[in-house]
Amino acid sequence: MSIDDPIEQIGAALPSFEEEDEAALTQVLREMSLADPMRGDAMEIERPLGGTEEVLPGQWRQGFSRYQTGLPLNCPVTPLGKLATLSGTTYFFLDTLGEVAVLGENAGKGNIASLFSGRPKYLEWAWPRLTAPKRKGDPWTVKGWEADEARNDLFAACAYMGTFELEDRVRGRGAWRGDDGGLIYHAGDAVWIDGKWKPPGANGRYIYPGRPKIGRPARGSVPQGEGSPGDILLQGLQSWEWERPQLDPRLALGWIMSAMVGGALEQRPVAYVTGTEGAGKSTLQKLFRLLMNGALLATSNTTQAGIYQKVKQDSVAVLVDEMEAKEDTRTTDKILELARVAYSGDKMQRGGKDGVGQEFSVNSSFLMSSIAMPPVDAQDASRMAVLMLRERVKPVVVDGKKPVDVMTALGLKDAKTVSQIGSQLLRRLVVWFEIEGNRPRWDKLIDAFRAALIDSGHSDRAADTFGTLAAGHHAAIRDTMPDEAELAEWVALLAPQTLTETSGKEKTWRRCFMHLLEAQPDTLRTLSKKSVGAALLEWRDSEMKQLDSVFNPSDTLRLFGMAISFGKDAHGAPNPETWKYARLFIPAKHPGLNDLFVGTPWAGRKGAPGPWLGVLRQMPRHLWEPGKCDKGLDRKASGVFISLAEALAHDDEVVMAMAA
Repeated sequence: MSIDDPIEQIGAALPSFEEEDEAALTQVLREMSLADPMRGDAMEIERPLGGTEEVLPGQWRQGFSRYQTGLPLNCPVTPLGKLATLSGTTYFFLDTLGEVAVLGENAGKGNIASLFSGRPKYLEWAWPRLTAPKRKGDPWTVKGWEADEARNDLFAACAYMGTFELEDRVRGRGAWRGDDGGLIYHAGDAVWIDGKWKPPGANGRYIYPGRPKIGRPARGSVPQGEGSPGDILLQGLQSWEWERPQLDPRLALGWIMSAMVGGALEQRPVAYVTGTEGAGKSTLQKLFRLLMNGALLATSNTTQAGIYQKVKQDSVAVLVDEMEAKEDTRTTDKILELARVAYSGDKMQRGGKDGVGQEFSVNSSFLMSSIAMPPVDAQDASRMAVLMLRERVKPVVVDGKKPVDVMTALGLKDAKTVSQIGSQLLRRLVVWFEIEGNRPRWDKLIDAFRAALIDSGHSDRAADTFGTLAAGHHAAIRDTMPDEAELAEWVALLAPQTLTETSGKEKTWRRCFMHLLEAQPDTLRTLSKKSVGAALLEWRDSEMKQLDSVFNPSDTLRLFGMAISFGKDAHGAPNPETWKYARLFIPAKHPGLNDLFVGTPWAGRKGAPGPWLGVLRQMPRHLWEPGKCDKGLDRKASGVFISLAEALAHDDEVVMAMAA
């Protein structure tokens, strides 16, 4: 046992977490408190070079202090570091229960006593307040402890530890990756590291603080096959009326598995369950909550801030029920934004007190459900599996006999049974994260599914999303890597041309372009042509196909700073003024375009270039060219010329198929 690590002292006092009767840290704290000396007595401390010695109160500075921090060798509080901001300096510690405690620079006696909760006698031994004897020759007596002296030593220890960023160093409950890529699982009162349970505290550069207990993996793995935990759960999930009965229950099982170890994944797919009343959405969420054994945040009618303030540094799953589509979508938009950030484990910044910003990471897997799904941007849809439920069919009584209820028969309506299945599935994931060669088996599993999906035509992000879900399903029911037949089965089920989540997805540039053509702002309500597209359509469909033959769309386009141009051919001669050669000029800024794009992600600020220009430049390069148009009031206006006929006829899927 290292005398430089007080957490190891706690660990040495703990019995193995594999034993039937697990010891709580609170019990260990109580035992250590009973071992502290009575007021004024000496404490037995291990010498740095071996052996023990009785050390009187306050005498630990004479060879019994830790070199790095200057605190007693057996100090139950661990300094983590300090952080100076405009509002003052903050000092970080692990208290007697391994929880992260924060003290301000003006911390008083009560704050320090809180750090040493459960060890009051230790404070009187380490920083005694001595009273002079009444009679000469009598010893000095201990009458309490010196708060100022304790604070000075504790704050100095933090300074010796250096700068500490809470968001970068603290890992809460849930799954994480070790330096070798293996699985670390923080169960609140114990941490699974290097194949064994350890008490909360520091490990490497990360801090795993003590937190309320959540479920742990089962002690032993149940092999694959009929009746295994994954098989039972899949049968139960198949009893719902899914829109895609062959695919959706598999994706649901895959999400459960991936959510259990969300913080250890590179991508955390989002699942959205939608369906009418009576379809069983709430029942499904209840099943998921039981499977997670407390490793989740389940909520409804919440906000983005409410979620991340509750989750903090944990990587547990987040289940949001009743995410209904509403006229004011700001709340749901923010929650979807949080799920998007969590998908890749990116960081978010928020304002803090006294103008000091706060940064935090989100490493949770999200599942949301509602009757009506709110509007979802393409960037969110690409990270999401949409699972639709139909109303459950009422059982038919035959010959007076009620049909067997599948969930009851499988034991999935018994909370204890479901909890045990969740623990067993988590154990399977522990096994799949074991190092094989120089990589975890889980990473090899992901690679196999991802490569198969990319070869079938999926984009990188779709392969990340559905490859992770397929890998999760496989880990739940199989012990070995997938064979070619299983990969082919998944490729067929997830064919990109027929998969709802990917087949209808449009490129952002096309959505922006089509909005420009189809929007009906107030400026056009009084005209016969209610949109820019309507004006262009009448001209395109005119018999002569000459710009001035039937209707000139320039009157409408002028309201938005746009114009029609025809360019020149390869020899510099003007092109015919027909639809085939028509180019739509779209300026970088214009008040009319600000109005046209209002309420969209491409809305701009008046007087400044709009975001629409950068998005439209994401078109394939042969569809547009930069330039200036001299047909409007501002003859130096810059923007882009878009080839109308080619842009409207362009099909990304056809182009990709030809390239393949």
